[in-house]
Amino acid sequence: MERTAALRMDAEWAKIRSGRAGTSPGKRERMLTDLIAALAPHAEDDLSLTARLSLRYGDLARHHFDTGRREAALTAVDEAIRRCEEPARHDEQHARWYARALINQAVYLAEPLSDELGLPRYAFHPSGEQPSPDDREDGLAALAATRRAIGVWESLDQSDPRNQEGLAQAHVFLGDRLEELGRPVDAAAWAVRAEREFHLLWSPPDPREAAHNATLEHLGDQLERRLRRCPFDGGLTQLQAEGLLPGRLVPLAVVAARIEGVEPDAIAEGLGVDGTEVRRILRARSWRAVWRFDVRDTADGHWTPMRYPWRGTDAVTDRSAAAVAAELTDAFLHAPDRPPSSVHWRIAVWWEEEDHLDGSRFLKTYAPSAPATPSAPTT
Repeated sequence: MERTAALRMDAEWAKIRSGRAGTSPGKRERMLTDLIAALAPHAEDDLSLTARLSLRYGDLARHHFDTGRREAALTAVDEAIRRCEEPARHDEQHARWYARALINQAVYLAEPLSDELGLPRYAFHPSGEQPSPDDREDGLAALAATRRAIGVWESLDQSDPRNQEGLAQAHVFLGDRLEELGRPVDAAAWAVRAEREFHLLWSPPDPREAAHNATLEHLGDQLERRLRRCPFDGGLTQLQAEGLLPGRLVPLAVVAARIEGVEPDAIAEGLGVDGTEVRRILRARSWRAVWRFDVRDTADGHWTPMRYPWRGTDAVTDRSAAAVAAELTDAFLHAPDRPPSSVHWRIAVWWEEEDHLDGSRFLKTYAPSAPATPSAPTT
């Protein structure tokens, strides 16, 4: 096919890519495959066309990923990266395409580390569920690809708002990859940095203000979730010491530390907050404790959740998860409907909502006629 005809095909695809309705997934894939075949012969000695070919491999990768074919997506995005590496050295626009291809590769690689809602699948507690070696290796490769993309963005002209925004977005993705690998403190730090970068970059009035607000809201939600998972020592205290704990989230950090069992005076010292203010926050802000008792007949049997009141929720003020669990355990042991002494049972307490056991703030298992044995408590 002649070069001009291939470019006409590319222009037609660009219309579909921009959102023109009425094109089935099968037709989209056929168009992309034909377009790639048409562009490839002309891209061998033309860097501009080589970069455009890279874009189309990237589109094909996204199509495969969106239709549930992750391996095909990874193959296509690898080709996109290979094709764009040389053009990226000669043109800033092509460098931006290259950086975005690296970010997409990281997203596809890290996919097994997230659940169906796009949230981190693993809490990475020593006794808890862990990703498979292959999935962890892909997660580390995703982290490396994200860092490569950041390096590309940093090499570009930082007076150009497009490059500033690209770098800020890459920092968001870096936080995502770190959180998926069980590093919530580092993930929170990058969320704060990205949030600050976006605030500097976006100043109203702006025609895209609604989209920017949505991005900042999403970042804020991510940051809160990560702070909930940060331990007090070496986590919340580290963020505060590095100036990466926003003032609006200090009350959340205070409550998180108290849930972990840290005393108010230690919270005040660790977060650099006046002790009177810490106590005021703890009086004013409750946290939602969610608990569940499970039972099983044998040591290797299936756990069965119990019904209310042994599975419930309540607002709690100025108490740790362990204190909540102790009160519930005492009530359970003296309840008329307590299971027989031959039954194994356990209690888990979560903050805000019931989730995986690894994400609980307190978890303890009790065996018949044996002392209590702690099991993977969380912070």
